[in-house]
Order: sequence, then structure tokens, then C-alpha cells
Amino acid sequence: MLSIIQDIPDFVLSSQLDIVIEADKQVTFSLYKAGNVILQETYTPDSNNQIHILDLFSLLEPYLLEAPLCDFSYTCSASEETSVSKTFIVLLSQYLIHGTATDFVTNYFLTALAGCDKVTSFGRSEVLYLTTGHLATGGTTIAVMVECVFVDDQNNVLKTTRPLGIATDYRINSIDASPSRFTLSGYKLLRYTVTAGSRRQVYRVDHDEPDSVGIRFRNSFGCMETFYFIGTDKIEPELTRSAAYFNGIYKTYYIDEQRKHTLSTGYIPESMYMLVDDVARSQEVYLIDGSEDIPITIIDSDTQRDTSDDGLFSFSITYIFSSRCQNRLKLLPEIFDDSFDDTYN
Repeated sequence: MLSIIQDIPDFVLSSQLDIVIEADKQVTFSLYKAGNVILQETYTPDSNNQIHILDLFSLLEPYLLEAPLCDFSYTCSASEETSVSKTFIVLLSQYLIHGTATDFVTNYFLTALAGCDKVTSFGRSEVLYLTTGHLATGGTTIAVMVECVFVDDQNNVLKTTRPLGIATDYRINSIDASPSRFTLSGYKLLRYTVTAGSRRQVYRVDHDEPDSVGIRFRNSFGCMETFYFIGTDKIEPELTRSAAYFNGIYKTYYIDEQRKHTLSTGYIPESMYMLVDDVARSQEVYLIDGSEDIPITIIDSDTQRDTSDDGLFSFSITYIFSSRCQNRLKLLPEIFDDSFDDTYN
């Protein structure tokens, strides 16, 4: 007797990878990726003739961090029993989500916002990701639309809807949702909503355009997302010196420097709390410096909050540059090009 009581769905989130096998003898379970064995283990059933294989996510995570949507397969075999095999597609998810993977990707973009509003501003980069959970094309497409709400100087409100493009029904698709794409002469953009099928994401535009420090990070679904810190930017150089006597003279022979940068979010709406958590737990983070992304490492974070009705919360992260050389020297650009007299440079 060999049967699968709780099987892995054809499409599944990595946080939902559990399988329960019914057998009255030892079972060999093999897990594969592209024909290569990831796990091969022989299990003995419990007193109820069941085998629970849990925490497969920890085995698949290294593969999913490289490709957030990919396929795997397994084989169950036992002596004198017909083996059971299956191929399934897994989407990286570091969240435990209620419902099926298909329900989630049909109704939500791949972000911790999960449909909650996000505050943005002109000059910022915003990207959304979506998938249907398929790896091969099915020949259909998904229309991506944006509804914009504008206001003019006389407080007249205007709503417009325009297409943003077409997403395929396979792989992970990216959508440029930056506010600079949505302008209208004589009007101010108040908010805009990006839709793709049942998926909706609302952006509210802050026209104060506060100074901000941009972070690009790999979120809990394996996609590169952005977040902007508009609070304080504190720098704390930390030097560790090693010294010894050389020919009777006490000299420093090595200095290790870490420049700790602490970024604050400033007060942000509750809808963005989960997004800050996602930044804090990310293992791949970059500082946005103009057109350059600088690798950084988050070494500490403070995302503490409570359930008080009148709470206003600000969060922070502390990072260092991933490069061993912690100092970055910014050079001022020349005012004029070489066609001008050097006196002015």
C-alpha cells in the first residue's frame, strides 16, 4: 500500500510545501530539480501508517532565490509497490498565505503590500510584478491598465484610464509603475491605480517630494522592489585599530572601518508596515545612487510597533556598504566642458 494523502499542488507557494504519504512499509522519497537529486531519503511510517515530509522549503530556497518561479519533481517508491511521481511548479514566498497559490497570484501582485496603498513621489522608481504560475506560454495575455486621478488649479477632478501594456500568462512579468509615467498638462496627479485582471495596487502621490534615500531590495517573492526612506540619515563611523611595538615604537598596523548608516522611514501609514518588514529581512539590498545601485548589507533594524489606535510609527534600518572599502568619495562635476577656458573650471 502506497498512496499520497496530502499531495503538493501542481502550482504551490514555497511556504506551503508539505506532503503526507500513507504506507505500511518503508518509503524512499526523492526530490529533483532539472533531473538532479536534491533529496533522497528512506522514511519509516508512524503508528498510523503515515509519513509527514515537512520543511521542503529550506531545501528549495537556494534554487528559488536564483529563479523565484521554477519546477521540481518527486518520486515515491516502496518495495513491491507502484511508484508515484509528480512534477510541480513552485513560487518563492517567505510568507505563510491563506488559500491556494493560484488564488493569491490571481488577485495580488508579488509584493508584501498585498493590495494596500503605497505612498510615492515624483522622481521615484516603482515596479510591480505579476505571474499566473505558468512556466510555458499558454498563448494568452493580461491587459495592464492604470486609472489616474488628477486635479487642476480650480479643484476640478479628472479621472483617466489608459493601458500600460500587456503581460504574458507565463513566467514573472514586471511593470514600470513610476509616477513620472502618469502626467497631464495643467493637472496635478493625486493618485493612480494599476490593475491587471483582479490585481490592484493604489499609489498615493506626495507632492512635497521630500528628500529621500532609495533602497532596492529583493522581496519575499524573489522580485526586486523599491522603498524610500524620508526620515533622518545618520552616519556612525566605527574604527577598530590594531597596534603593536615595532623596533621599540608603538605603531598602528591595521585599521578596520565600518561606516554604519541608519535610515529612518519617518512616519508612514499602516498600509506600508509590511513593506518595511520586507526590507529589513531582505538578504539582497542595494542603495540607489542616481543610475547606480550600490550593494549594502543590513546589520540591524527597528520595526517595533503596537496596536494602539493613535499610534504613529517610524522605523529604521542600519546598513554598511558590502564592499570592504567603506569610504566613497564623490567628485564634483566640472561646471563647463573643455571648450571653455580652464579659468572657469
